[in-house]
Amino acid sequence: MTASHAHHAPHDRRSSGRILVIDADPISLVALAGVLDAEHFECLCARSLDAAGKAVEAHSLDLVVCDVGQDPAAVLAWLERIRNHQAGTSLGAVLIADSRWSGLERKTERLAATHCLFKPIDPTSLLPVVEQAIWMPHLIDTHRRRGTRPSRPGWLKLD
Repeated sequence: MTASHAHHAPHDRRSSGRILVIDADPISLVALAGVLDAEHFECLCARSLDAAGKAVEAHSLDLVVCDVGQDPAAVLAWLERIRNHQAGTSLGAVLIADSRWSGLERKTERLAATHCLFKPIDPTSLLPVVEQAIWMPHLIDTHRRRGTRPSRPGWLKLD
């Protein structure tokens, strides 16, 4: 799938946010997007950083979830480039990496609103990180302008 073949949540469900899912492996891409879609996130899918860049330019996004694959340095550089453009300045990111990339979390410390998880990932560990990344304090103004708010029990109402 590319950004132009985006999957959108059905209209009868309330979306919890719009997430760009990036993974070169089509099976992992669909599985990851499926987990997020099941939790009422609207997902756009991209199999390359080029397609992901087009999605960032074309859509209003709340978060990027990206499998860094074989080249975490390229993903970090892409994320920095995206955040230097207006469309991606406050875009949060969750990076997923193989354990061989241990230490990646230290490299992401300089990138605001970036979380790093290591494989294997199960939905019970991914979803709280995604929720936190979407509703971080620096994004509150964006959600106020859109009129959206967290839908999970236990969240505070921010007016």
